[in-house]
Amino acid sequence: MTVVTISRELGSRGTRIAEAVGHELDATCIDKEVLAEMARQAGVQVEVIVEAEEKLMSRAAVVSQEMRSLFSADPNRRNRPMDQATYVAGMTKAIRALAERGSVVFIGRGSQLILEDHPAALHVHLYAAPEIRAGRIPRRRGMAVFGTAESIIGLADEQRLNWYQ
Repeated sequence: MTVVTISRELGSRGTRIAEAVGHELDATCIDKEVLAEMARQAGVQVEVIVEAEEKLMSRAAVVSQEMRSLFSADPNRRNRPMDQATYVAGMTKAIRALAERGSVVFIGRGSQLILEDHPAALHVHLYAAPEIRAGRIPRRRGMAVFGTAESIIGLADEQRLNWYQ
């Protein structure tokens, strides 16, 4: 069984590289599939999980009514919003379950932290110089302004740092 985690910076071509690694190793690339696994385990539609992730990544402390108590059978939690810790617990459970299903390459989602003690895991972090990252973003998103790309990269780096804290 092969388990690779690839964390990356925006503009480092991490997804493209992870897909190539997955192809070379005959392993399944897993990115948003983690969200589908979380939804399956919680018994909700994946859109509910996506909404929660978007809100948490934008530093919201709580998420919508639909996200209340998804990963807890405790009826007392049903009236309290789901917080980041509960979301991370669901993400952790999903990533660990997916890692046990066969050869996989995880793309981001904190998988390198969640699987840091996994005996078969190889952890890789991809990065690029800021000017290279900023040069790739406009081409990828069809933007004309270089300064806007730098702002997008700064925001993405800040969100990533906040998520890991």
